[in-house]
Order: sequence, then C-alpha cells, then structure tokens
Amino acid sequence: MSTSRTTPPLPKQVLFEPTAEIFATDGGGAFHFPLQVGDDAWVQTSPYDEVRFLVSAWHPSPQRSIDLDKAYLELRVRVDPREDHWLKLAEVEPIVPAYANGESFDGLVVLPVMAERCAFALFGSGFESRARLQLRSYAYLVT
Repeated sequence: MSTSRTTPPLPKQVLFEPTAEIFATDGGGAFHFPLQVGDDAWVQTSPYDEVRFLVSAWHPSPQRSIDLDKAYLELRVRVDPREDHWLKLAEVEPIVPAYANGESFDGLVVLPVMAERCAFALFGSGFESRARLQLRSYAYLVT
C-alpha cells in the first residue's frame, strides 16, 4: 500500500515595496497605506497556513519621535478584488526596545491564512499630524 504525500511549499518571504515617504494627511496624523509588491497588491496565500508580518514606521527626521502611547497601527485586508472594502485584521502592538523609545513603531502580527489571495494595507493614527513617515513591511508565509 503506497501513500502519496504532497510536499508542502517552502516558506516564502515577501517584501512590500515601501515608498520613500508617506504623509499623515489629517490633523490626527492618520494614514491608510496599501502594501504592494511591484505593481501588484495581491499576494497568493492559499498554499500557506500562516502569515507573519513585521512592520516598522518611523520619521525620517531624527528630531521627531513617535509617542507610542498615542500611536495606533493596524493591519487591514481585502479578500475580494471586486470590492474596495478593507477589513481590520489585527492591531499591531509596538515592540519597544529600552534604548530607542519612540524612534520607531515596530511590531509583529501572526495570523492564519483566510483566503486564496489577499491584498494588505496598514492603517495608522495618533502620529504627528502632517508629518512625513517611512514604512517598511515584510510578510513570511509558512505552512
């Protein structure tokens, strides 16, 4: 009796292409930033069980800092390309190193894969109003 097993896919790392800088466009310092790889916002997630996100937001100017008690960052998802509706997936909790409080907002989110293809975005609020921000985000897809 032979049993056929499929080999699980190898883990995949995705670097979402950052812009040089974005702007917190309202008075509360809020922004909505769709994550993309090249010109494509959609990531094939169906072969994987879990997605791990690493996120970092910081000011390009060393004279500015982020108030981690006020800043809020969440990960949003679109699962249907026919609808322009973003669903809140998770709040990103900041990881605060003792030596660099407020230099950046760095966080980690681990989630189950819930759709065949997904588009992701970051939503933030509570940052300095109309201040320039830089963002970097990675996703690790694993089985």
